[in-house]
Amino acid sequence: MLGDKRVETPAFIYDEGRILRAVKDLARLGARAGCKALFTLKPLTIVDTMRLMVPHVDGFAASSLFEATLAREVIGDKGTVHITTPGFRPAEIVRIAELCDYIAFNSLSQLSRFKDEVAGRARCGLRINPRLSFVEDDRYNPCGDHSKLGVPLDELMAATGGGAALPDGITGLHFHTNADSETFEPLLATVRRIDAHLSGMLEKAQWVNLGGGYLFGQAADSGPFEQATELLRSKYAVEVFVEPGAGVVREAGSIVATVIDMFDSGGKTIAVLDTTVNHMPEIFEYQFRPKVEGEVEGGPHNYVLAGCSCLAGDVFGDFAFAEPLEVGRRVVFVDAGAYTMVKWHWFNGINLPAIYALTESGDLVLKKRSAYEDFAARCGAIADVTP
Repeated sequence: MLGDKRVETPAFIYDEGRILRAVKDLARLGARAGCKALFTLKPLTIVDTMRLMVPHVDGFAASSLFEATLAREVIGDKGTVHITTPGFRPAEIVRIAELCDYIAFNSLSQLSRFKDEVAGRARCGLRINPRLSFVEDDRYNPCGDHSKLGVPLDELMAATGGGAALPDGITGLHFHTNADSETFEPLLATVRRIDAHLSGMLEKAQWVNLGGGYLFGQAADSGPFEQATELLRSKYAVEVFVEPGAGVVREAGSIVATVIDMFDSGGKTIAVLDTTVNHMPEIFEYQFRPKVEGEVEGGPHNYVLAGCSCLAGDVFGDFAFAEPLEVGRRVVFVDAGAYTMVKWHWFNGINLPAIYALTESGDLVLKKRSAYEDFAARCGAIADVTP
């Protein structure tokens, strides 16, 4: 189905059935644990997928004014909109407070600067850094040394009399301490640490946001998650939120490409695709090997899959297949639903992937096709600023 010749390539295909199953599973876990489930928009921001989620989530989590605006437009009054970011801008903060129900400030200075402007408009919280690291790669580690994300626990305690009381204007706490974790043990450890050090704050808090960083669909044991939420709810009677993103959509997206050239280079066969790592930027940013449908470890037919840009490093890696590739053959990158569409760009003027929905009934529906006019507008050829 994903290799259907009617699909224009490059293409990004999202599977509505997979997304629905994931958000329904998340909703069931949230109900069992007594917490509210949000979807964080940063890994996949497509209006149609958001609309699919609305009946099953309690709200959306945003990281910018534009995301917050889109979230409110889609969810209306059917859920809440939450935001935290290191980058609140003075010119945007009032509008953000009008759109969002919950704002978590990233620093004490940010809180001091903006609390009066948002007072009475949104419920304000503070993002904290519990100083517990579970991620080895510092590029993903929200709690690494000198992290820009959240108020370090020791600094918060020093500024608030040992954590005995919430800062003025704050009604809740937010933290996010992990990335792509398949176990909830780190979350339970984090909650226990906060309970041990900030009990005075928690006694006065109305809500706690546990953030994301957990692959909810892949975690074999939800027990530690339920223990973490139970500790907060039973001891402090707070409202608990969780906001996963990648774990909901990663397996629901694929990039489909076509082989457009093949040749030998230094003893290896290069297969050039009509896509590029710039359509999946995290492959190049973090130097990981993507998954390809039909690859066979130790298979007889070996190729270097390469992107079509002029960047020498525009290479997906070495792959082996049971059957030979040829010009015109489709190649499907799977598990590409997260941080793909939201990061792709126009390097070399190469067109962006068309976006298709794979519906629950098995139909492929074209949702968006980019054109030269989109590229030209980005380059300033089409005026979009009022003099």
